[in-house]
Amino acid sequence: METQEKSNKVQLADYRAHYRADADAIVDPAELSPQRHASEYRRLQTLERLLGLRTGERILDIGCGTGWLASLCKKTGAQVWAMDIALRGVAGAKKRFPAVDCFQVGDIYHLPSESTVFDAVVLSEVVEHLGDIEGALAQVHRVLRPGGRVLVSVPYRETIVEHLCIHCNQLTPGNAHLHRFDVESLGALLRAQHLIPQQTVLVNNKLLELGGFPHRSSWLPYWGWRWVDRFFNRAIGRPAFLCVLATKAG
Repeated sequence: METQEKSNKVQLADYRAHYRADADAIVDPAELSPQRHASEYRRLQTLERLLGLRTGERILDIGCGTGWLASLCKKTGAQVWAMDIALRGVAGAKKRFPAVDCFQVGDIYHLPSESTVFDAVVLSEVVEHLGDIEGALAQVHRVLRPGGRVLVSVPYRETIVEHLCIHCNQLTPGNAHLHRFDVESLGALLRAQHLIPQQTVLVNNKLLELGGFPHRSSWLPYWGWRWVDRFFNRAIGRPAFLCVLATKAG
């Protein structure tokens, strides 16, 4: 048991080092190709709307990356704290989106926050990277107020492929994704931490993505884009992302 625990700590430390190195590869949203920019904007727009933020609510964006989602949430009138593990990545996000209330460096396994202080927490493309999902969600549960909500977005039924990492020259899962999720598996992880799923959404149909639909339909209002995306996901499948909105029990 002691040997296994030591192995897990070493693995976790390795992934922390990887994420800090990957901060150098974060691309400013303004520098994305028109197709990629449109696709990512539609996904983040979906997350912001699912959160249903109200003026003055406190939200924590864990793994904030570029800071784009935090900026969209700030425009709702919410108070936004955005956090990531790499100092350089956080500094870049703060420079891009200075209107966000607070950017900070932090580790999801040891959130730098008091308990029951946030109305909402968002984990956008984070959970698939975690070695200890249960420990991370326990921290999310701790910082949420009773009845608060958490929104988790992950790749849907992803095929994980290993390749040689450019940082350590070792076989590493593509994009450092350690887990594959569907509705049932993600829901079970949330419920185990007393986070009760309330709404499940599949977004960014892969066939529409291949056809450039997000960019070609940028003139459509959000509801029009969502109707087409939802129709394709139900009719032929192949959504790219799974989003689950859950509330803290009690």
